[in-house]
Amino acid sequence: SSGINAEYGDRRALRSFFINMSTDTLLKTRKFMTNPLLSRKQMIVDIVHPGRCVLPIKEIKERLAKRYNSTFDAVFAFGFRTDFGGGRSTGFALVYDSVNHARKFEPKY
Repeated sequence: SSGINAEYGDRRALRSFFINMSTDTLLKTRKFMTNPLLSRKQMIVDIVHPGRCVLPIKEIKERLAKRYNSTFDAVFAFGFRTDFGGGRSTGFALVYDSVNHARKFEPKY
């Protein structure tokens, strides 16, 4: 009987470990380029999100705005595709210097 309780206790511990691990996401950028003519920074964004299906665009924009000292409205993230098997997504992001520059260069739709 004690072996069964220990087994269930271990399973609960494992489950809580995977739940905690699934909340951790890693956001990496590559091919970073500063574009002074358009007053923006552009990059490819790689997201590692084990245990989650996708990351909302809103959360991606918040993290990029915080990282590049910009406002939420001046960040545009799009084109995200999840790799086969899940856990990784790749997309593109534009971080403008100001909201006025974003309005000037981004399409209206």
